[in-house]
Amino acid sequence: MKSSKSFIANMWCVFFLSIFSLASCSEEEILTQDLRRTRGTPPGLTTTTLTSDTNTSSAGCSDVASVDLTRPACTETLAWDNEVNVSVSGNTRTITSNNIPDHMVGLFGGGNGSLNPNAISEIFDTYRVTTNPQRAANVTPLLSTNTGPQYMFGVLLNGVLIDPEAAEPWPHTRPVNFNMANWEWNLDAMSINLGLDCNNAHVQPTGKYHYHGSPRLYLESLGARGNAMTLIGYAGDGFPIYNKYGYTDANSASSGIKALISSYQLKRGERPGDGVDAPCGDYTGIYTADYEYVPGAGDLDECNGRIGVTPEYPEGIYYYVITDQYPFVGRCLAGTPGTDFSLR
Repeated sequence: MKSSKSFIANMWCVFFLSIFSLASCSEEEILTQDLRRTRGTPPGLTTTTLTSDTNTSSAGCSDVASVDLTRPACTETLAWDNEVNVSVSGNTRTITSNNIPDHMVGLFGGGNGSLNPNAISEIFDTYRVTTNPQRAANVTPLLSTNTGPQYMFGVLLNGVLIDPEAAEPWPHTRPVNFNMANWEWNLDAMSINLGLDCNNAHVQPTGKYHYHGSPRLYLESLGARGNAMTLIGYAGDGFPIYNKYGYTDANSASSGIKALISSYQLKRGERPGDGVDAPCGDYTGIYTADYEYVPGAGDLDECNGRIGVTPEYPEGIYYYVITDQYPFVGRCLAGTPGTDFSLR
């Protein structure tokens, strides 16, 4: 069923690309709205390659987009109520929801000022994760450098997915030519203008609202503050997800609270590409490959997690953290991902 869902999502993406000048697809995200808006080339079924002389980073090389971390205000109240149920039976935690957030959102659905043409709608889904997660011998990347996005990261306790990866591979043809896509160079949804609202979220053509980063208004509704750890959801492998604050000493609940820092850094120098098969120019931060994991540079590991005690797990557990810096949300899973989070 997951393969069927992913295929249908792909087809919807291509359909919307042929009609609108703004479109956004998360599970199989096809084109950034910023690229459409700034290039001025109307989308269509003819394959073209995005080029730009904006944000020129070195001689002869131009980035297709500029770093943009700004977010518009969330002014819209949805017609539906949030419906979510979390239950545990045996070793399975089940989260069933209508995918409607319990907070205000940006303007979606088309028209003046709309962040993308896709209107939010109720979509009932069930997500199952293990209550006994175990770290695997190897981490599982959310993005395959051969075939693109392969897993969603997790689901929050309000029933809304958190899915950080886009599907924006070099050379950024529209529609995406999957036969020539270079997934090693994939645009980062959080670092450019992808039509995200104040909650770092937007909408798939199917109507599903989903987060790419820190869900600001959801955190406010939980009363998340800088003086406590706040559990906000579960990753696809069953490990818990926390807001950015954690104990100063990971193994001591009495050690105080601090904002945890990722261990990723922007690479220095220039990308190795030739501008044909891969992007060239300085590392600016618009691609996920512009960053590198530096062990010990921050508080967290390569999946933006660490082992430690938490209010819900006083004996200690591996947990993920949503940070203010790249990668914002983990780009890999330390355990074995559940099938409900597969995009294949």
